[in-house]
Amino acid sequence: MEPSENPYAAVGGIVFGAAHVGRADEVAVVQDRVLLSPAGPGATAIVGPPRIGKSSLAYHAFMRPETKQRHPMLLPVWINVRIHPDAGRLFRKFVEDLWLLLEDEPTAELDGPLRRRYERVVDNTRDWVELQGDVQQFLKSVKAQGWRPVLILDEFDAAREVFQPGAFQCLRELAYYPEWKIGLVTTSRRELRDIVNRADPVESTFPGIFRTVELLCFDEAELRELVGLQPGRAQDPETPAVIRRLVELTGGHPYLASIVLDRFCGGTQSDSALDRIEAAAAAARTDFHRYYRDLEDLLRSDGRMQALLEILYGPQVTATQDDAERLLREGLIRVADNSYLSFSDHFDDYLRLVGRRSDFWQSWLETENALREVVETTLVGMHGTDWVPGVRRTRPKLADMLDKCAEMQQREQRAFGDWASTRLLDFTYPQNLYELMAAHWDEFGKLLGHDKRYWSDRFQLLSKVRNPMAHNRMLAVVTPAERDLFTSYCAEILGILAASDAPGPA
Repeated sequence: MEPSENPYAAVGGIVFGAAHVGRADEVAVVQDRVLLSPAGPGATAIVGPPRIGKSSLAYHAFMRPETKQRHPMLLPVWINVRIHPDAGRLFRKFVEDLWLLLEDEPTAELDGPLRRRYERVVDNTRDWVELQGDVQQFLKSVKAQGWRPVLILDEFDAAREVFQPGAFQCLRELAYYPEWKIGLVTTSRRELRDIVNRADPVESTFPGIFRTVELLCFDEAELRELVGLQPGRAQDPETPAVIRRLVELTGGHPYLASIVLDRFCGGTQSDSALDRIEAAAAAARTDFHRYYRDLEDLLRSDGRMQALLEILYGPQVTATQDDAERLLREGLIRVADNSYLSFSDHFDDYLRLVGRRSDFWQSWLETENALREVVETTLVGMHGTDWVPGVRRTRPKLADMLDKCAEMQQREQRAFGDWASTRLLDFTYPQNLYELMAAHWDEFGKLLGHDKRYWSDRFQLLSKVRNPMAHNRMLAVVTPAERDLFTSYCAEILGILAASDAPGPA
């Protein structure tokens, strides 16, 4: 294969031009708002999960030569907020780069007054208050000549650390007042409100001037465009199956899909496309894990990892419907059959692994693990080490439930290899465990005491709280009283198991 036949070889970098597929609506929104609005440019925030394509969209929309050709008075300046030590240096950098662009414009009038205003901006001896006025007056002169400055602030999350009090207000004024109004575009993983609250809690008006464009995973049509970048791929009869597999693996996440496609293009060409996509997925496993850990770190630093796990898997202890709506809006979860799911099946498997070792719900994890251990030990005593066939044979009504658990276990093993659990009962919910115990009540009744009705009522409550959150808030609202009962039932079960000869959790 010629190197040019792999359009994904530079995966991880900014994508623009012919390689920038999809996002047609989003590109139109940001360009209409910043470049075409008759009222002047509007501030625009491009927000989305890591590596979803925020920087690529901004670059594709404003920094390409083609955009300059269509808008000859455009002066786009790109600044990575993360590499600037403070807001004052950032504003000076903006003006310095504008000046360099003007020097390359033959029609620009770099006269004495404009030059003097530029020199005041770059004078490091002038204080922060003076700098704000200097920048405004410089921009006022630039706009008077008909130029259209646009400031793209990439990695704007870093403003939480580098912006001093007042910096957001200064930036707001640059993008608000008609005399010197600039196009202002930010790219960030977090919503602007979260960024501002961390850096300058008293500032409240900055996010209000922005329109937010939220980037989600590619839909199937956009994913088809991405796959179609490879020469001849669109005509291959196996391509629809390749796309379906990419949806399962990546949920349409363009970065993750490009990682797989990069290895797919470099695979053995004599193999079938489906064999190559599986080999590519296996080769990309480390990259997927690294991305998932980065995403997990981001959510933990924002205090939202627990909410994500509660919404997807339960127990519903602290998460609210508002948390779910925000994660849905950000593209980290999706809705299917009135349930919340993570953005891809593969990420779902990763989160299940995280949930099993999480310390968010220590009392429940201890209870669940103890129950699983007791159930497994009892069933092994009845049917032998390989107890599943025995249960299928003697309790056929449980076969569907066991099949679903086995399916989840196999999917996790395919996705994560040695990381995956080898215990089938790790894929059960409270109601599944109760069904197994109720079907063998002669054994479990002696251990737990009371009758089936007593435990059925308790496991119904445990199941309600432990279950994932429903999309329709009316289906399963967990009340504070039910959360208290959940905690007391966990303590009751642990107490019974501790007082018996039952084995502790593995």
